[in-house]
Amino acid sequence: MSQKLRLFKFQIIDLLTILVAIILLFNFFIFIYHIPLHDEVTAIERFTEWKNFLRKDGVNNHTLISFYGTIIRTLFGFDLSLFRLISFFSFFGIFFLFNRIFNNYIYSFLFLIIIFNSNQLLNLIYAFRGYYIYSFLSCLIFYQIISLDSKLDDKLDSQKRLKYIFITLSLLTINALYGLYISIPILTVIFLKMYKKNYFYKQGVIYFLIPVSVIYTIFCFLDGLVINNNDNLNFSFIVNNLNSILIDNVKTGFINIFKGAELIKNNHFQSIFFTFQKFLNGEDSISTKEYTFILVYCFSFIILIFNLFKRKKLIDFAILYIFLFYFIIDKVPYIRVHSGTIYFCIFYLFYNLNHNFKIKKNIKKKKIINILFFLLTIIFTFFQSPDPKWQQTEPSVLKIKSTLKKTNCESANDILNEYEVWIVKNIYPNLCHSRYDFEKKINKLYQK
Repeated sequence: MSQKLRLFKFQIIDLLTILVAIILLFNFFIFIYHIPLHDEVTAIERFTEWKNFLRKDGVNNHTLISFYGTIIRTLFGFDLSLFRLISFFSFFGIFFLFNRIFNNYIYSFLFLIIIFNSNQLLNLIYAFRGYYIYSFLSCLIFYQIISLDSKLDDKLDSQKRLKYIFITLSLLTINALYGLYISIPILTVIFLKMYKKNYFYKQGVIYFLIPVSVIYTIFCFLDGLVINNNDNLNFSFIVNNLNSILIDNVKTGFINIFKGAELIKNNHFQSIFFTFQKFLNGEDSISTKEYTFILVYCFSFIILIFNLFKRKKLIDFAILYIFLFYFIIDKVPYIRVHSGTIYFCIFYLFYNLNHNFKIKKNIKKKKIINILFFLLTIIFTFFQSPDPKWQQTEPSVLKIKSTLKKTNCESANDILNEYEVWIVKNIYPNLCHSRYDFEKKINKLYQK
């Protein structure tokens, strides 16, 4: 297993990474017609303009993808496939990182079997949501933790790695509150290991506490501003009244972000059982059963228990605190919110497989085996495609296309319902312009 990624030095296994990425790019982006999820329409409407990409709107905004989406919308206009590419590139980053850490063709094949057998992990590859950025950053944290553990005696190297950890944790936390499922356990691990080191506090303040505090103060202020001063959403009002509105708006925004129904709900420490019920039964037609998540968590927990009696590595304590954090906060997040911790646990499984069984060293005829699993991985990837159920708004989109072929935008207002007009407004702005009718409180389409 490699502790140094050597990003700019080509390795043979990179060819596998690139080919898998190219196949998935064609299967998920070139060969299909992109129809959005309801959540994607919401995200595009609310968070992909410079005036609103920093809003949290409770806990709905995934800040990093909103920033990306705003840049894409500014440079290229509206294109759902370009919006979705951020998740694809995040998956590519995960697979690249995995192959650079383990450099094993058998592991690569097994890794993709796990991913492709998960409804969430496979289909989120082409969704404009923040869960794959979350997963990628979680995998980066995994690598940084095992690297830090191996270099604790080297002060300069451990300082550098600690800085990277804090920066990545900042990005995780700023992106969305669910990043805390990784951030808080990792902060606990490194604090308990390095609390005697002065540079731990210095770097923690500079690279985590200050950026997270400043950014969340901005988030809270903007949310509060929209709630309290909805009639004065302009820059001059903010500048002229900042002293009088700052504290009240930060308070209002804080309550809006941190006191949502799911965040304050008391599950009486039965959240683990409720979570596994979700995995077994699914949430809806999109988020269906996730047996893969059950297996990953269960095997990770079994290995963790075994390791706690055998050795004491930072990564084992990281897994322990992730499980403990889920239990202590007693929440039942959506299935998709588990993506980051699931990827972290998948890396943990292969990390232990590599240490305990040494598959690569025990195999004879390595070249033949490598070629075999290289080909198997490519063939297996060829057969992957998005689940049609994830074309969530397809009935509405088909009706929209059919209607606008037969009639103009003004007449379409009498045929399409409010939901379908909303989709046209946000997903197909090239077909019709729209404006808000304040008297009827609905969106109206009109010809370009």
